Amino acid sequence: MSNRYCALAIICWLALSGISRPVTAHHGGIGIEGDLVEWALNIDQWQEEQIDQGHRIKFLAYPRQPVRGGRTRLIFEIQAVATGAYVGGLSMQLRMQTPDGATRTVPLPETTGVTAYYETAVEFAQVGEHRLTAISTTPDISFQATFQRQVSPSVLLGDWATITGNLTVLATFTMTWVGLLVAVQRRFATFQMDPNP
Repeated sequence: MSNRYCALAIICWLALSGISRPVTAHHGGIGIEGDLVEWALNIDQWQEEQIDQGHRIKFLAYPRQPVRGGRTRLIFEIQAVATGAYVGGLSMQLRMQTPDGATRTVPLPETTGVTAYYETAVEFAQVGEHRLTAISTTPDISFQATFQRQVSPSVLLGDWATITGNLTVLATFTMTWVGLLVAVQRRFATFQMDPNP
C-alpha cells in the first residue's frame, strides 16, 4: 500500500515540476510564465495565413474567440515566400469591416523588439462576422490579406472548438468528481464492513 502512495507522490511531483517551470519559444512562440491557470486562459489563440504578392501573412488572434466588449490582440507576421526571411520595417494598416458594413482603418505598428510582427488590440462592439484586412502601404512593397473572425456574445459560446472544449472540460470535471465520490464511498463502506480493523 505504501508503494502505491509513493508512486503517486512521484508522479504528482513530476507533473507539477514539469508545468511549473517557465517555458519560452523563439520568435512568434508562446511563453509560459507565472500562474498556469492564467497562462491557459491567455494562450488560447487563432492562427491562419494567406499569401499575396510574394509575402506570407500569418494572422494570430488572442484570444481565439473574440467576444463582444472584450479586448482582442490581432497580430500579423510577415514573411517573404521566396527566402523565408521575416519582413520588418513596413508601414502597415488594418481595415476592419463590421457585420453591418461599417469600415474603419487603424494603424498596424510593428511590435517593438519583435521583427515582422505588426500588432494592435481592438474591442469588438458587434456580434457577428468581421472582416480584417492587413494592408502594406509601404512604397514598392504592396500586399494585403483579408481574414474573417466571428465575434460571439459571451466567452462560453463561439466556434465549434470553443464549445467542444468547454463541454469536454465540464464532462471531465463531472466524471472526476463522481469517481472521487464513489471511491470515497467504497473506502468507507470497506472500513464499516471489515470485522477486524
